Amino acid sequence: MINLFDNQQIIQAKAVCNYALPLTFNGLTVRVLADQPAILDHLEVYYAGLTASGLLPKEVHTIDQPELPVWLLDQQVDTSGREWTAVKRAKTSALGLKEAYVDTPQGRWIHKVRTGMVLFQSLTAPVAVGELNKHHSQVINFINNQFLNHHQRGGYLLGHASAFDIDGNVTAIAASSGGGKSTLMLKALETAQARFLSNDRVLFKPDNGQINILGVAKHPRVNPGTLIHSTRLIDILPAHERARFEHMPSSQLWDIEQKYDVLIPNAYGADKTALSGTLKHLVLLDWALDSTAPTALSSVDIATTPEALEGLRKSPGPFFQRADGHFPAEQAQSAQAYAEYLAGVDVLRLTGAIDFARAIELFNDRGIL
Repeated sequence: MINLFDNQQIIQAKAVCNYALPLTFNGLTVRVLADQPAILDHLEVYYAGLTASGLLPKEVHTIDQPELPVWLLDQQVDTSGREWTAVKRAKTSALGLKEAYVDTPQGRWIHKVRTGMVLFQSLTAPVAVGELNKHHSQVINFINNQFLNHHQRGGYLLGHASAFDIDGNVTAIAASSGGGKSTLMLKALETAQARFLSNDRVLFKPDNGQINILGVAKHPRVNPGTLIHSTRLIDILPAHERARFEHMPSSQLWDIEQKYDVLIPNAYGADKTALSGTLKHLVLLDWALDSTAPTALSSVDIATTPEALEGLRKSPGPFFQRADGHFPAEQAQSAQAYAEYLAGVDVLRLTGAIDFARAIELFNDRGIL
């Protein structure tokens, strides 16, 4: 069992990380170092269609860009000896505390209380410790946080949105959790030329008269309602789960929080992912299950109503670390700041009843698809 606050133990544990996997993201290469190979085997498959290293031919050399090592230690953790500070959440959960942290001169330890994973965020030597092969998703999120940090330090804003790309032109779909942004994005991928860019987070920044947007390398994690209503995706559900959900009322199905991974290359084929693009359209989901109004798509003037962007705003979270090593208080940028970054983007709002098929028709009518 490793003592997190004994630097010598951490140094010794890192010294036996003899397995390596380079992951070439857009603007940052993460060199993952592990003390056992199984987690790297999983990561290599997972990231294959989501990183430049996965999309480029094997003979292409590493892109010249910053490189950051990330250590993965598959070990039991001793979290005693320090007082942990709870990470405050906007919504309390019936499952209890999710995360707590301890700051040190070198960085910040973040304890994932429900899984036992512990993650060390630092500018130069991030470390994940715990039962890695039981908690793949948290390892992936931690690696992706390094990418998010890198670009937020470079002036990108973080947005709570899914996104798809057509010939370099990107449409982002913003909503609070459970608003339907993943499902609508996956419906859009049925269009032959549409490619997956991101499921839940985007980074965007104005540059030379256009808005650059980056996807985050995470396959969609969706609830059963998304799978049940898709002939392409329904087989992701185990047979017994499918039988359980097929006859459930939509209102009840919508509220179920039970995530399933949709691996884009497996479900949609090769060449269906993109890493970046130019943000052309932003669709704000303001529809409702119980609405009797027809589903409609209308323009939004965010210069006069920046508050319409509330569903897009996203706090960087407890892992965000400034270039000087400081961890700022968790707070999203203002709606006005988001509106200024989005100047020139076609911003639209979907209202009325939740109807994904009708939304796709409206996208086609508007020239988005």
